[in-house]
Amino acid sequence: MSLPFTKQEYAERAERVRDRLRAAGMDALLVSDPANIYWLTGAQDWCFYTPQFVVIAADAKRHPEPYWIGRAMDASGARLSCWMRPGQIRSYPESCVQTSRAHPSLYVGRLFDELELSDAAIGYESDSYYLSPRSFAQLRHALPNASFHDADLLINWLRAIKSEREISYMRQAAAIAQAAMQAAYDIIAPGVRQCDVIAAALKTQISPNTSFGGDMTGLSPIILAGEKACTAHPAWTDEPLHDNQTIALELGGCRRRYNCGLARTVHIGKAVPDLVRRTSDAVREGMDAVLSAARPGVVARDLHTAWQRVLTRHGLSKESRIGYSIGAGFCPDWGEHTISLRQEDTTELQAGMTFHVILGMWQDDWGMELSETILITPDGVECLTEFDRGIFLKH
Repeated sequence: MSLPFTKQEYAERAERVRDRLRAAGMDALLVSDPANIYWLTGAQDWCFYTPQFVVIAADAKRHPEPYWIGRAMDASGARLSCWMRPGQIRSYPESCVQTSRAHPSLYVGRLFDELELSDAAIGYESDSYYLSPRSFAQLRHALPNASFHDADLLINWLRAIKSEREISYMRQAAAIAQAAMQAAYDIIAPGVRQCDVIAAALKTQISPNTSFGGDMTGLSPIILAGEKACTAHPAWTDEPLHDNQTIALELGGCRRRYNCGLARTVHIGKAVPDLVRRTSDAVREGMDAVLSAARPGVVARDLHTAWQRVLTRHGLSKESRIGYSIGAGFCPDWGEHTISLRQEDTTELQAGMTFHVILGMWQDDWGMELSETILITPDGVECLTEFDRGIFLKH
């Protein structure tokens, strides 16, 4: 099985992690976020619903490669997808899976002991979806002489600036997102169910063209229609669409686990209602302002300020952030949990960063969305997707 990146790129990533560990005075890092595990090792199989970890030690001479540890039946998949030597793949027995009698973290503790790190300063991802309180408690029980340190987002921040190879996957993900949106546009009509629209998008996300296939997106496809049109992240239903209805879609594409988001709005009817049209015009103007402001050297809040100026002029408001860093991601999210495009974020933008700029406006009984996944370039910004930003009229 071919690796998504060269072994050299993986080794360089591992060394960057070690640099951060040494700077923070930590001896090792326990990684639990599947996106970070993938970025660091290449492991990408659907096995993170049971405890899956990677251990990377700060001492590269003693431990030159990370260690993967997971369920025994998934170890063969890890050997096929990881860049490390086979001996770096470790597993815990089936008797530990979803039982009160034992826990995989006890085996993780044994690995630390084997690596002579049982009394080490260990970093862990404190806000990971995938490190449960019980798992962490069992790990501390297994390593009573170790000290544990909050290393949340240590790897996430290293992922913020993408390599050329990562950007190439995101360009392919953008092509998938465009195809999925077009598939949804093609099927939308009065009487068609929400679930049928999502089914058409999902099929295209996985099989977009004959050149390459797609992966499951980190974020579920979203359709805002019917009574749920006024909320941001509704689950789809089997409710049929009807005439004179405004529908928002937040879809995306995923290639080699790298995600690209795309949101657009459709209206079924002979003409777009005046309020929807005026709101759409304001949002499109806001998007232009955000893109004009995006370049290396500005800070995240500068993009939000550019957007807010447009909203204020049009008498509109949007309290939530307008975007976030995006890249490799597994369910339930494709965001990197680092940079947010909001007033409080003073992170300086750098070439190679990628963001999902999403400008959603949710009213009392309808909603609309417009988004672009963008790449910060040395000279400014590039939209990875090319899809008309106007309200699509279907009749």
